[in-house]
Amino acid sequence: MAVPDSVKREYTKYVQELIRRPSLTGEEGDIAEFVLNSLKELGVNCYVDIAGNVVGQITCGAGPTVMLNGHLDVVPAGNLDAWAPYTPFGGDVDGDLIVGRGASDLKAGLAAQFFALKYFKEQVDLGKRFDGTLIFSAVVHEEAAEMLGMQVLIEQTLPSRAQSVDLCILCEPSSGKIALGHRGKVELVVSTMGKTAHSSQPKQGVNALQKMVPVMDYVFDEMPSTLKSHPVLGESSVTVTDCIVKPGAQSIVPDYCEISIDRRYMPQESIPELIGEFDRLFARLSEKDPEFKAVARTRSYDERTYTGYEQTVDKYHPAWLTDPELPIVKKALDALPAVGQKADCIYWKFGTDGSMTAGLHNIPTIGYSHAQEKWAHQPKEQVSITEMCKTIEGTVAMAAAVLGLEE
Repeated sequence: MAVPDSVKREYTKYVQELIRRPSLTGEEGDIAEFVLNSLKELGVNCYVDIAGNVVGQITCGAGPTVMLNGHLDVVPAGNLDAWAPYTPFGGDVDGDLIVGRGASDLKAGLAAQFFALKYFKEQVDLGKRFDGTLIFSAVVHEEAAEMLGMQVLIEQTLPSRAQSVDLCILCEPSSGKIALGHRGKVELVVSTMGKTAHSSQPKQGVNALQKMVPVMDYVFDEMPSTLKSHPVLGESSVTVTDCIVKPGAQSIVPDYCEISIDRRYMPQESIPELIGEFDRLFARLSEKDPEFKAVARTRSYDERTYTGYEQTVDKYHPAWLTDPELPIVKKALDALPAVGQKADCIYWKFGTDGSMTAGLHNIPTIGYSHAQEKWAHQPKEQVSITEMCKTIEGTVAMAAAVLGLEE
């Protein structure tokens, strides 16, 4: 299918409406209502689940299920001066560009998936048929990097409706290429413990910050040379991103120190293994220093979605890879040349909800959008309208091939 000018104008307006609804993580209620109303107007079966995820679907037979997926939340706008002459939530159109927070990551992609669903609905209304189910899903709490919205969707919402997924297409930015996975990410917390004392007599205490020094030396100087690599995912990485001491007041030796560690890892590694690396370090340090006490754990938070749903979640994204030769994946990718697109494959550097679908639930998952990764989370975030219309075409082509939509 080629996107007509009338649809191009309608699509542009829809992206603008999404951008004009600021939707920081935990504040997606307004945009969720807008998307739900759009699905109702389309006339498809739709609902909002307990976490606030918005779902619409068309079923036309007992064949496979293709799930189109994106997230509703965006990161904060940052320094407004850096956006000039645009505004973060204005949805400004400048020639072929739409500018605004979330344009690339990933409201333009989400809109493209909505228009793919819209195309299927129009074809069914014209009497065409396919065999299977097409799901459009817009989830909450993706930018928080803990997969809360997707977890509820995959582990609670869809199973409660006896619904499985055979192929998931994420609309994270991929510059028109097919993303087949990414490294794992986990936020580790290392804490050292000591004993308070007056800073005028530090030998009467145990300085927790001082005890953290050999741990940080290990992370910065020794650990990088031990990290594993992968032929397509590249290198693992590790770095310290934050340091907190308590009580954190003048004239007192701190008895607690905590660092946050960003650890990128490979599919063959597990969280217990990553924590075990530090446990072994702690054992060595304790042999040399009887006063050394430390623990390592994954960072966890108590999160609350805009619907009031609450859950404790860990800050991690498991690594995942999708085999392009899987029959259902190959069928989808083989459909792209018919609309003038190549199925060039890449692997993301950043984390996505594919960690939930593919990494934890083995659902074949690919990423696809003509939005560019370089604009994600940047000031003047933008997409090309012309390029994003290719995303509509490609999404329709892949879903139609898998589901057998009549030409």
